[in-house]
Amino acid sequence: MKKIMMTLALAALTVTFASAQEVKQEAKETANQAGETAKAAGRKVSRETRQASRELKREARKTGDAIDRAATNTKQDVKRGTNKALNKTERGLKKAERKLDDSK
Repeated sequence: MKKIMMTLALAALTVTFASAQEVKQEAKETANQAGETAKAAGRKVSRETRQASRELKREARKTGDAIDRAATNTKQDVKRGTNKALNKTERGLKKAERKLDDSK
């Protein structure tokens, strides 16, 4: 009877250890899957960050180009306005000189 009880206890222990080994293996696989998922998420975040960075650079360049064009246009507008004012002043002076000459 004692041998039967020992055999049954040994069999129960073996089943318990086998079950624990399976649980351990499943836990390992789950941890590996979680690690792979975390790595994939990190790669995705990295990819999206690089893409956003490129887009920001592109937009900054566009904005800089627009500012350069606006500055150039403003410079040309100021130059045209100054020339126009100078020409008008010259015409006024010539007209005044003619009036002086005619009045003599």
